[in-house]
Amino acid sequence: MSSLAAPAPANISPSRRWRLAAGVAVLVDVPACVVLHVSGVSLEFAQAGAFALAMLVAAVLLRGALGRDRLATSLFVVAIAYPLRAGVLSLLAAQFSLPLAIVPAALAGGLALLLGGSMLAGDRQPDFTVAVPLAIIYLLLLRLVYLGQIELAPQEAYYWNYAQHLDIGYLDHPPLVAWLIAATLAFGDGEFFVRLPAVLAWTVMLVFAVAFVRDLAGRGAALRSALLLATLPFFFGIGVMITPDAPLAAAWAAALFFLQRALLGGRRAAWLGAGVAIGIGMLAKYSMVLLPAAAFVFMLVDAGSRRALLSPWAWGGVLIALLTFSPVIAWNLQHDWASFSFQGSRRLAADAPQFSLHVFLAYALVLLTPPGALALWRLLHPGGGRSAGAPTAPESDAAALLAGRRRLFLLVFTLLPLLVFALSSLRAETKFHWTGPIWLALLPVLAATMTRPGLGDGRLDRLLARSWVPLLQVLILLYAYGLFYYPVWGLAGLRAHHHYLEMGWRDLRAQVQDIEDAVLAETGRRPSVVGLDKHNTADEMAFYDPRGDGARDTASRHLFDNAGAVMYEYWFPPTTFTGRDLIVVSRSRDDLEDQRVTTAATRLGPVQELVATKGGVAVGTYYARVVYGYRPPAWLK
Repeated sequence: MSSLAAPAPANISPSRRWRLAAGVAVLVDVPACVVLHVSGVSLEFAQAGAFALAMLVAAVLLRGALGRDRLATSLFVVAIAYPLRAGVLSLLAAQFSLPLAIVPAALAGGLALLLGGSMLAGDRQPDFTVAVPLAIIYLLLLRLVYLGQIELAPQEAYYWNYAQHLDIGYLDHPPLVAWLIAATLAFGDGEFFVRLPAVLAWTVMLVFAVAFVRDLAGRGAALRSALLLATLPFFFGIGVMITPDAPLAAAWAAALFFLQRALLGGRRAAWLGAGVAIGIGMLAKYSMVLLPAAAFVFMLVDAGSRRALLSPWAWGGVLIALLTFSPVIAWNLQHDWASFSFQGSRRLAADAPQFSLHVFLAYALVLLTPPGALALWRLLHPGGGRSAGAPTAPESDAAALLAGRRRLFLLVFTLLPLLVFALSSLRAETKFHWTGPIWLALLPVLAATMTRPGLGDGRLDRLLARSWVPLLQVLILLYAYGLFYYPVWGLAGLRAHHHYLEMGWRDLRAQVQDIEDAVLAETGRRPSVVGLDKHNTADEMAFYDPRGDGARDTASRHLFDNAGAVMYEYWFPPTTFTGRDLIVVSRSRDDLEDQRVTTAATRLGPVQELVATKGGVAVGTYYARVVYGYRPPAWLK
């Protein structure tokens, strides 16, 4: 045993020791997983046990090659290697036998170990120059491996439905998300291709946001900002789930880049780029209008920018933005301004005002994180980071963020949009992701606080420089295990999924299909499917329809009441279902016995309980009932 504890021989370099450990780990991992599974161990436990054995062997080979100061980073590298390897295995095991599937999976784990070890094998502590590219590549690979294995959330399935009913506008959002999904679906079907636009939009956001930070705070801050864009909650999330926020953030970053070049750099042609970005952003989400509003306010308060109010370049950018956005204007003109009303006056004119400022502040803190909130405080109070008697920050691009026109730009483009949402929360509901794009303007300050001297060398600056890396490591682990590994593998057999996410939608829809086939055999007519909530159930029933045409005849609660079902009201008027048989699906049995359902039927089938499963484990209960000969209520006609 003493030989195992001996330090590495002097003639073997740490980098070579890491390569040896990674290679041996792969050679141990493959046969161990196969032997355990053949012996009757479930795949989940076999692959976990094999990885643990491989890492134990690697640890023996590395013993003495690392100092105690790098132990935590070594454990972090091992911890992130496992979910990547497990994701590759689950992806391939669905198509190939285990001996074939485990080899690429073990190689992926070994590669993660090898690349992570490259940060630890040198003479210096790991720095951002090495860590940032590796973190971005790792998180990108994690997305690509898992995106096609995780069920669509109902909101994602709703936007997929947008793409099945392509238009130049929709009631609750502009059309860009639908156009992007339709474009990637041309290359294939399934969850991966539905979500692919999110990954592409995140990449565009990364490019423009890094360029924005580089202009304002220098190359070092730009590099660190890339790590923040890969890991902070909102920016990570938009690269995973497909929602309008993904193209919105990409356009927001591009507009910030061009606006700071136009307003601070005096580059007239940048106004045209800003116009394109703002127009595209407006095609993604109406909240994009807050960015040109902030630009207008900046021009009013900044003496050096007021002449731009009369610049033909600036007005050319406005014209480009309007032309780009014109399809949505045309759709609203054709539909009695329905979308503008839905997002504007109807949202603000709620019958029961709801105070949610505290929720708004809590959500902002989660998205920004505590170090991010302290960095915002640093921007608001430029002298707040210095210790008593400390000198001012040295002259640098980062320090310049706290003075002059740069600071004014960051304040206006952060605080004005934030103020709009804060005021809205005084009487209306607020949502978790609404402030997300706003923090792009704060990115130069966040990146500057990640290292010393950054914005200065006071107590707060030192605290921020120490806080960021551990926080980002924790976030990466949470994403890897909580958002990717757990939904696919569970945890030691446990699968306690939320009713909104990972609900076993595919299994539930298969059970509804059995009812559909029985009705077809009985009547000779294929029934339609109706979800009795706003749109979530209908979204999932349409996407996971095994026949592949669920978007054609899956409707929502608007067939039975006037509670509202967003775009389903436009796609499927109740009268078009007159006389048809419907399979009504709900989470509540009472909904299927409600008189609004029973009185709309010529004949009713029995209420059936459907237990949805995920990975062989029951995760949710729904109820279904056949409504024969649907009759729309008179007030719905």
